[in-house]
Amino acid sequence: MEAVFEWKYIDYLWISEVTRQEAIQNGIYDFSRILPMDVDKSKDGRIFISFLGMTGVPATLATVTEQKGPSGPLVKPYPDWSWFKKGDCDSITSVYRIAIDECNRLWVLDTGFLEGQDILCQPQLLTFDLNTNKLINKIKIPNHIARNKKNETLLSNPIVETEGLFCEKTTVFIADTFGHGIIVWDGEQIFRLESQLFKYNEEAKTISVGNHTLELAGGILGMDISPKIFPGESRFLYFRPLASFDIYFANTKQLRRGGTGDSINFLGRQNILSSQAVGQAFSSDGTLFLGMTKEIAIGCWNRYKTLDKSNIEIVSQDNERLQYANGIKVITISNNQTDEELWVLTNRFIGFQLGQLNSNEINFRVLKSPVKTLTTGTKCEISAKTQFAYEQINKDDGTLILQD
Repeated sequence: MEAVFEWKYIDYLWISEVTRQEAIQNGIYDFSRILPMDVDKSKDGRIFISFLGMTGVPATLATVTEQKGPSGPLVKPYPDWSWFKKGDCDSITSVYRIAIDECNRLWVLDTGFLEGQDILCQPQLLTFDLNTNKLINKIKIPNHIARNKKNETLLSNPIVETEGLFCEKTTVFIADTFGHGIIVWDGEQIFRLESQLFKYNEEAKTISVGNHTLELAGGILGMDISPKIFPGESRFLYFRPLASFDIYFANTKQLRRGGTGDSINFLGRQNILSSQAVGQAFSSDGTLFLGMTKEIAIGCWNRYKTLDKSNIEIVSQDNERLQYANGIKVITISNNQTDEELWVLTNRFIGFQLGQLNSNEINFRVLKSPVKTLTTGTKCEISAKTQFAYEQINKDDGTLILQD
């Protein structure tokens, strides 16, 4: 995979050097405390990065600038510095992951608290119009929905499903990693779903990446929605607890009806992965990419093939550059994007947690590769029959012609 950005540590595009020095002296900026978590690319080419919110992190959401510092590309707070005011619940407190949808909207999931500190604010889901950079919606998530009955919570991952050419219908599925739940917002109501499948597996808590090992009792984290490429085809939310070797999925229509008490048919396979996986994302042809931990690699599986170990394959492995693939996105074709690409943010999370990062070497990376480059000739490549049918329904007349 090609390196797009590399950082030894994170530094910002400050208003002035005086402002930067004041932030250091006041403990507002401490580069040793800044951990990038997720990446996404907008249609106009901007690259968005989120950062784990904690003391010493002046802004937890930013875009990558063309200006370079000693540590790597400087980042610029998004929308601007005014959105990051300590103790202000109308500001942005901590963003684990983000999502950009088909209608050029940026969805920002704010946990409402800093790492290692008490909950400060209600969690919130913010929506920005990337054409204007203006806030167009804010949803304050009630505590009884954001937390489980034990008061546990970590809202970590927003996955957006849209319907219609202009996103007339939008649903957001939110992973609660420590509270073991999925929060669903359908544009009108917001509700919480819980299941034993959202919880971590005791035997999978120990995660190893290279020479680093850490116990992480993380529940549901990696999620994405399968594409709809055939007429009448259902879409499924595929999900995994962090501390597990399993892959599960459920029909998004059933999940949307879950707030009314309708039953949800969860499907999947246990112990199908060779190690824990972190980020995940679907390509347009149904290939699910996974950030594998022990292998220090990107694995994949195509949903039009049986969910079986024999159909999962490693398509990129790099002991140095793929340590902990925390953020994974598939960037679709657009006016500024000629090929569908897989983008991966790696952050050496376990080394960071253990306090073992060396700020004199590269620690954080954003990598990319054309999806076809990764999947061609592998088990994740769509079958010839499925590819033929897919090409037929994308012809001008929209008629599906089945091969004899």
